Amino acid sequence: MSKTLNLLEILAESLLEPEIESSTLLIQASTATLPKPVKAKPKKGKSEWKLAMVLPDTQIGYRKYEDGTLDPFHDVQAIDVAMQIVAAMEEEHGVDKVVNLGDTLDLPMFGKYATEPTFEGTVNQSLQAGHDYIAAQRAFAPTAEIVYIDGNHDCRPQRYMTAMAKNAVEVRQVNGGEVVFSIPHLLNLQSIGNVTHVSGYPADKYYINSRLVARHGSAAASNGSTALKHVAGNHHESTIYGHSHRMELLYKTHDTSAGPVQNGAYSPGCLCRIDGAVPSFKGGTMTNLHPVKQYENWQQGIGVVWYKDNGDFTIENIHIMDGWGVYAGNEFRSSIK
Repeated sequence: MSKTLNLLEILAESLLEPEIESSTLLIQASTATLPKPVKAKPKKGKSEWKLAMVLPDTQIGYRKYEDGTLDPFHDVQAIDVAMQIVAAMEEEHGVDKVVNLGDTLDLPMFGKYATEPTFEGTVNQSLQAGHDYIAAQRAFAPTAEIVYIDGNHDCRPQRYMTAMAKNAVEVRQVNGGEVVFSIPHLLNLQSIGNVTHVSGYPADKYYINSRLVARHGSAAASNGSTALKHVAGNHHESTIYGHSHRMELLYKTHDTSAGPVQNGAYSPGCLCRIDGAVPSFKGGTMTNLHPVKQYENWQQGIGVVWYKDNGDFTIENIHIMDGWGVYAGNEFRSSIK
């Protein structure tokens, strides 16, 4: 467990202070230093059921104030707890998939809305922190497939280039390299290994099995249930979604000629800050350019999905609040202040 805690502390340092000496980062974009994936040892309780850990919107990004202080949009305590749980589940059962539901990055400087001066000079720090976050998932789940689904914020750089310099959009590394302004290139996902990038927002989706699909989604009901919008669709499949930052789990029973058919919709919430730090429609900044502290109707959490290849699955929710969460009778608390 001490190794896990050390890795978590290093991750936290890189998320909080991305300009620290490169030798202390968990992983560098240019050279992967994580342990190479090895064949998983049989884990206690492992059966025909497979395990997917579902991580929602982190909105990784920063404001940079006049004194050089970096103020993150992402919640380092919530991320710390999430990684502790991933590490514990890997040790106990073995993790088969880690599914990132989109908006892993925020990148407001490439958005269509008015930007704040404090966003200036934070792009590379945000990309490094995003890389370190995915690299930590690899460290704690060495043999898992990591799935990176694009959300509306993740595809901002390419959309920005399309609007401002469309001839550069398709520029890529020579010899079949990645598109320069794509997430795989910007985060150097190849160096992490076994990362499946799912692009094409808002149509992008990833099937965990034949009856359970993960997507970022574009629906967000401000005064109602976003899950209801998802569950009303194809009753032959269920949806795990991000985007709304609200925790919901809803099942619906459909009366069909073949008998009752059930499907569901689930959002684990988010792993970003919920205190007004994330740029949003309801947020605001004071004259000193610091965000107004105002709590959004958002909830933090992650999802645990047990699934079989035949389409069976079951979903468990883990609520995280103030850097603390409980799962299967075990308490997980962040030591980050």
